[in-house]
Amino acid sequence: MISILKKMLKKGLKLPLQFVRRHNLKRALTHLTLHHNLKLKAIGAAIQESLAHNLSSEEKQAISLIEKRRNFLLNSDKKIAVVDYGAGSPNSNRTKKEMEIGVQSTALVSEITAASKPQFWATILFKMIRKLEPLACVELGSCVGISASYQASALKINGKGYIITLEGSDEIANIAKDTFETFGIKNASVVTGPFHETLSGVFETSKPIDFFFNDGHHDHDAVIRYFNQVMPYLSDAAVIIFDDISWSSGMRKAWMEIENNERVSASIDLNTMGIALIDKTMNTKERFKLPL
Repeated sequence: MISILKKMLKKGLKLPLQFVRRHNLKRALTHLTLHHNLKLKAIGAAIQESLAHNLSSEEKQAISLIEKRRNFLLNSDKKIAVVDYGAGSPNSNRTKKEMEIGVQSTALVSEITAASKPQFWATILFKMIRKLEPLACVELGSCVGISASYQASALKINGKGYIITLEGSDEIANIAKDTFETFGIKNASVVTGPFHETLSGVFETSKPIDFFFNDGHHDHDAVIRYFNQVMPYLSDAAVIIFDDISWSSGMRKAWMEIENNERVSASIDLNTMGIALIDKTMNTKERFKLPL
């Protein structure tokens, strides 16, 4: 009887909580889409259009092709060698030395592909590229090239811009390259190797960087290090996206430090993703929390 009452109470509380969540989301989105800062306004519009599935025929076609490639890889039974320079799982507790030299293993292509950004979040990236119209983009963590293909396709529709994506593991990088070749993508390239060896050169080549997507190393110290490292190479009004900010306590801590950093003009917490705007023209710091 008690368990039944608990279920009824839980169900009864769920609807009001959903209402409050939707109300807060709508209010924050409205604030963003009407903002005087053009970058924040564009980000708000990108999120709004993603939630409403508002896509042009050209955008739908591009996304459909990428999702077909994702499904193809998800159904692959091929196994490849993997070198992981990242933090592993939230409970891995890898040492800095292990992350520096890389942890070797084998994995199915389907399992690796399953770690790619889901269509919902990839579409948000796609729409942000469409609205912000960046020229120079950098991504940490190519995986099999799904999220980079979303970004490159958006750049292609825009008619301008280029993306460089970095991947630590050779065989995974080769799959990402094959993904680009499948679509005939010419405005994207993959740089292979551990980030601590490749990142400086990519930043130097890409400057000034307008759009930086960090989805490659889910570790507090690494996130903060790459955040500080990219700063001198950013354009005057740049957007940095941090993925999986709630993946672990360390990632959440890193995001909170970034939000509080004096160089961040505005931050948008999407719970899964964190978006930071670096814009010297903004005189006040603003924070937005959208419960997606």
